[in-house]
Amino acid sequence: MSQKHCERCLELLYFEECPSYKRVWDDLLDVIAAGKIDACVRPVRVTTIAEAEALSFPGSPTVRVNGVDLEGFEGPGVLSCRRYMENEGKNWPSKSLLQQALGLT
Repeated sequence: MSQKHCERCLELLYFEECPSYKRVWDDLLDVIAAGKIDACVRPVRVTTIAEAEALSFPGSPTVRVNGVDLEGFEGPGVLSCRRYMENEGKNWPSKSLLQQALGLT
């Protein structure tokens, strides 16, 4: 029987040219530290359309908590920037959405 190494496993999916993924990385670390929660963050660099399709990648940056997309995206993968409607269409999720996804609100 295997054990999880943390309560919340986060993935930050991105492509290198994305201007927002580093901001999301920093925001995730801030939210985790402020909430004093047991979580790990694993960066996942997406480099090809084939990878994007295989990962059902909705665009960069994407955050998944225990395999679940922040906005519940389920669809075909793309290799483009992502917009978060909950954050007025910006290319990153709000800290509020990150806190909610981590069970802090």
